[in-house]
Amino acid sequence: MSVSTTSAKMHPAVRRARHRAVWASVVASISGLMFGWDAMALNVIKNALAYHTKAGNGLIGFAVAFGVLTAVLGAFIAGRLSDKIGRKIIMEIAAILFIISSVGTAFIGSSMGLFFFWRFFSGLAMGAAMTIAPAYISEIAPADLRGTLVSLRQFMLIIGLFVCGLLGDNLLAAAAEPSGDAPKSTSVLHFMGIGLEVWQWAFLSVAVGGIIYFISAQFIPESPRYLISVGKLDEAHKVLSDTIGDVDGSVDVRVEEIHKSLGSDDHRGFEVLLNKSGRNLQRVVWIGVILAALQQFVGINAIFYYSTTIFATLGFGEAAALQQTLILTGCKVAAIILGMILVDRVGRRPLLLFGSISMFLALLATAAIMLSAPKVTGADGSTTPDLASHPGLAVLALIALCLYVFSYAGTWGPIMWVLIGEMFPNRIRGAATSVAGAAEWMSNFVVTLTFPVLAAWSIGTTYAIYAVVAFVSIIFVLKVVPETKNMELEEMDKLGN
Repeated sequence: MSVSTTSAKMHPAVRRARHRAVWASVVASISGLMFGWDAMALNVIKNALAYHTKAGNGLIGFAVAFGVLTAVLGAFIAGRLSDKIGRKIIMEIAAILFIISSVGTAFIGSSMGLFFFWRFFSGLAMGAAMTIAPAYISEIAPADLRGTLVSLRQFMLIIGLFVCGLLGDNLLAAAAEPSGDAPKSTSVLHFMGIGLEVWQWAFLSVAVGGIIYFISAQFIPESPRYLISVGKLDEAHKVLSDTIGDVDGSVDVRVEEIHKSLGSDDHRGFEVLLNKSGRNLQRVVWIGVILAALQQFVGINAIFYYSTTIFATLGFGEAAALQQTLILTGCKVAAIILGMILVDRVGRRPLLLFGSISMFLALLATAAIMLSAPKVTGADGSTTPDLASHPGLAVLALIALCLYVFSYAGTWGPIMWVLIGEMFPNRIRGAATSVAGAAEWMSNFVVTLTFPVLAAWSIGTTYAIYAVVAFVSIIFVLKVVPETKNMELEEMDKLGN
């Protein structure tokens, strides 16, 4: 039973409660901001790490991607562990790990071993924080606001990437030119009488973000679903009253519904994810895992991590890096705002379907342009599309890429996490979120690792491969993905088995 949206909007107690739910969702979404902050520090340290450790490009590339790999473990652990100790505590632990790992990384000296050591904990924090946020927000938010509030994390991620990227650029701009062949990130900056290299300040700033995350988490409630699962019914009642409003005894009914939906096996291991036969995952879990994999295999992180390389193919020089970032960020911000407005109005499936079709067409167009364009042969004998001397083709490719980014950022980017956070039944949500989150991070790692190799082979064919994945996602959405708009979490048992 739930209060209707119209009456809820009119009742003062419910209106105040919704404000508290929004605040809690904003705090949980700081995980997205931390992703951008951490990415900025990695971009700043890359050249300095190579200079100080004398490591080759292959090792440096793996070192930068190592955090993504360890995030798989963080995501896998976090969901199920949150069933034992709570969603809020996982966020607090992640914040502490961000602080410790960032400070530790800032003082690694010239040790690549220490870099890997501290990045291990940073990856754990990233995987845990980014995975637990959708589950927590789904459990704290009113049903009619759930999609919008879960999407906040993706909005914070996009803003974090841009704003923190500007912070890194400003740190580098404030540094003096180094001597010899040293990169600018090794220049010393003085702040409050302390002189450290630019990359060290970059990582210490990430620790500031972790402190903000930790302090903010002290002012939000624990998930009511978790509290009920561990028998703290009075606390759960208070949290529900504070976040959805208690009108006409509706919270008492909600507590009872949640208690029934949890069943008796909520504290078992990952076997709760198996179907009745015990030999395979439940259908809804497979849907979550495949959704997570498809979200990454459409190739979005190839755009994110290698935007400079891609824009260079289109004829943009390194000097235009900020303009490139502004173009992509503008597409992302416009898309995510539109997606947040529509997700609770038109539903999850229609937006996913629109995103899949748009991405397919955009990727197909990009692939066709890249494959049909005249080729130029490099010094190493490799061939790349010659779009720099064909501005018409370059503009078409840029439009296609912007459509691709726009389509992803407003649909698959946030809505996959909306579904991961809400579609699993209460009794398996923690474990299922762990598995789906780990699948997303692992797919992220695979795309990041394979794109340079595929692009060197054939950039056009690479986009064609991503287009095929986008086409598969169309069929998957049409045939398999459920609609969860306005469904209470306690109704998700219908999607199980």
